[in-house]
Amino acid sequence: MAKSTRSKVKRSFRAKKRDEGVYAATEAARLQRLNSKLTAKIDDGDEELAEPVEGDAAQDSNLIAFLDAMELDDSIKSSTNPSRVSTHGPRNSRREEWRKSKGMMPVPKSTRMNRQGLPAARRKSGRPSRRR
Repeated sequence: MAKSTRSKVKRSFRAKKRDEGVYAATEAARLQRLNSKLTAKIDDGDEELAEPVEGDAAQDSNLIAFLDAMELDDSIKSSTNPSRVSTHGPRNSRREEWRKSKGMMPVPKSTRMNRQGLPAARRKSGRPSRRR
């Protein structure tokens, strides 16, 4: 019944296969390969971290210059009147863009009528779409 990959039964059987089953050797080789890759990466990272410690003063001056430049950029932006971009409202679809380029209305006007003589709704309200 449970076919999901989140199913506890399936997960437990997979874990059992990884530990003691057919795939145990493959899983051990994979873990060893990943472990060696991570240890190599950590060893390389330690050397990189050891070098810049001596030049902290140079990095601090670069950081201060960078932060000053950022403050200048913010003050320039606040002094001018930025044009605001509206994010409210419907976005036009590709179909609507094509209809506009041909001179048509983006969304065609509905001419359908319901039984009461009113314009028909776009969706069938009150009617379930799912068969129960």
